[in-house]
Amino acid sequence: MTDPLEKPDWTMLAQWVNRRLSLLDGRLHALTPPETHLLGEALTAASEDVIKIKDTLSQFLKQTGLLKAAWIKTPKVHLLPMLGCGKVTGLCLIHGRSPQSGLWIAETPKGRVEWATIPTDLVFCSVSLGWREKLETGALAVFVQVLMQYKKPLVYFGVASLLVNLLALLTSLYSMQVYDRVIPSKGIETLVVLTIGVSVSILFELVLKFVRSLMMDRVVQSADVELSHRIFERLMSVRMDQFPASVGTLASQLRSYELIRGFAYSATTYLLIDTPFALVFLLLIFLIGGPVVAAVPLTFFIVALLLGMTFKKKTEQHTRESQASSNRKLGLLVEAVDGAETIKAQGLRWHFLNRWNALTQQNVQEDRKVRHINESSTYYAATMQQLSYVLLVATGAYVASTTNDLTAGGLIACSILSGRVLQPVTMLPGLLTQWANSKSALTGIDAIFKLQVDHHDALTPLPLVAAEGSYSLENVVFGYPGQTQTLQVPKWEVRPGEKIGIIGGIGSGKSTFLKLLAGLYKPNDGRVLFDRLDIQHISRSHLSQHVGMISQAVQLFAGTLKDNLVAGLVGITEESVREACQATGLAAFVASHPKGLDMPIAEGGGGVSGGQRQLIGLTRLLLTRPAVWLLDEPTSSMDDETERRTLNVLAGSVAPTQTMILVTHKASVLSLVSRLVVMAGGRIVLDGPRDAVLEHLRNSSKTAANTPAQATPSAAVSSATSIS
Repeated sequence: MTDPLEKPDWTMLAQWVNRRLSLLDGRLHALTPPETHLLGEALTAASEDVIKIKDTLSQFLKQTGLLKAAWIKTPKVHLLPMLGCGKVTGLCLIHGRSPQSGLWIAETPKGRVEWATIPTDLVFCSVSLGWREKLETGALAVFVQVLMQYKKPLVYFGVASLLVNLLALLTSLYSMQVYDRVIPSKGIETLVVLTIGVSVSILFELVLKFVRSLMMDRVVQSADVELSHRIFERLMSVRMDQFPASVGTLASQLRSYELIRGFAYSATTYLLIDTPFALVFLLLIFLIGGPVVAAVPLTFFIVALLLGMTFKKKTEQHTRESQASSNRKLGLLVEAVDGAETIKAQGLRWHFLNRWNALTQQNVQEDRKVRHINESSTYYAATMQQLSYVLLVATGAYVASTTNDLTAGGLIACSILSGRVLQPVTMLPGLLTQWANSKSALTGIDAIFKLQVDHHDALTPLPLVAAEGSYSLENVVFGYPGQTQTLQVPKWEVRPGEKIGIIGGIGSGKSTFLKLLAGLYKPNDGRVLFDRLDIQHISRSHLSQHVGMISQAVQLFAGTLKDNLVAGLVGITEESVREACQATGLAAFVASHPKGLDMPIAEGGGGVSGGQRQLIGLTRLLLTRPAVWLLDEPTSSMDDETERRTLNVLAGSVAPTQTMILVTHKASVLSLVSRLVVMAGGRIVLDGPRDAVLEHLRNSSKTAANTPAQATPSAAVSSATSIS
């Protein structure tokens, strides 16, 4: 933060914010040096007026690609990251807020800072579509909370609907007055006045309908954004050992929140406005035509409701099955697209096509059943509406002919109002289908919310300001859901600064062990202590800052190469990115592409080789600068030259005080470690100094083969499985 006694250097701040925003969000592009110089001059000229500073920065943000800059006085968590500006503080970026300490995590040209209180001179503008917000524990609770945030606009919506329905009464009352008073008395002046009044009310009703629609559109848009954010945030917090297996099915389930939102607003309108007014219209029919006439629409209203409820169970059943088959179809589609190369190479095309056709047929059949039920109930409702009209007219005509209790105008008014009475009934079939869809969708989303999240058992996750890098495992037992026990470690210790290698055969539990150390998995029994704290009680965001991990298959994401290197990192400069790329050898890959660091990366990293992926992962790890390095086969896809360079980079980058634990099947990688662990059958069978363990394995291998041989870790592990 700029010293309050000194005026901010706006030229330097312009260069910093231009550089940082382009690194922060790949959708924003940096200005050229001349443009940046002009920005600095403009900010300097506007430095005494916050409004002018905001206007200048708004123009800058528009140039970088941000469509609209909306400034607010207080930062909002769900709008982070946000750019802050003030006459005294200068410029800063707000990245997050700790849910434990309440401190705001910010960045200035001098690096990362944490503020208990935001400087009062600052105003803020969101510069990204990223969202960070408090999670809820149940899907229904989330929907209720989000909808309740819009109580005020919904009240306005209800008032507008009330007025619309009241104005609709004027049409029927107008008809009654014309037939009963104007025509018998030939009162043309009265007719003109009534017609003008009703015409004005009709136009006013039209305006109210547009206003009501606009209010609902804004509420729906805001609710959609917030609901999608909270659901996606919940998904991102699910612990990895709890993650659902089918990505496509999961994606379909998450998207279905739109059905719930749509039903919530439709049901609100139906139950709070349309249905009550049907009873109001029925009361007016009673007052105008008497109990005999009112009995006709009342009878059909009750019968129609009962008929609609009879279709409810079948609609729910077939809708649930249709949605399930649709989810499986999307799952198969995602699987086929992701594995298209394997499908073609192994001749699996017909197998997948048959599965697709079977799911499509099932989906079409269930949709047909739902559509048939929906159409049938609609036809019944329409028929009853027509019968109600005919019988009401007949009953009213009989009453008007035999008594003086009903006039011709009153009969016409009652016939108009009867259509309003049965209008909610005609909406019932569609509402029932929406109910069935939303109920099934809520069940699917609620299943996601029931999964355990990071630090699931900790009411208040612990912050981790600094890390020593020690581990202690106590009676750890782990098994994947639905599978037998995978890993069992009674006791294991790691001192800060140790360099440990883990070897073992396929399926021996090496990668699972590493994920337990990263806190990605939770033991079924026992504890993993990191720096004497239960790792499951440490805040995930803090743990990720201090424990860096490269998986065996480095996952890349759609965007640019720069996005994949620096996304989520705070305080990274272009110079540090270049230095890291030079160190790992990624710079050659960057130089080979005309767009350099802005080269596009497809979904899943398509077009990038396995070795290049590992270089990208290693480069990002260098930029992260963790206290603990967890490496799962870090050179498995590299050629010999790249591997040698990588080993040199790791040897020079991992400080003596930092802990490194790596899994490998290559003997050359073991030069980085001083301690070696051998795993077999989910257990640690050997643990000790590297050279002593390797010698033990060589001797065991020679004894088993009864011939002298040079054993490598990957070859000798099988002979160590019986060693306890």
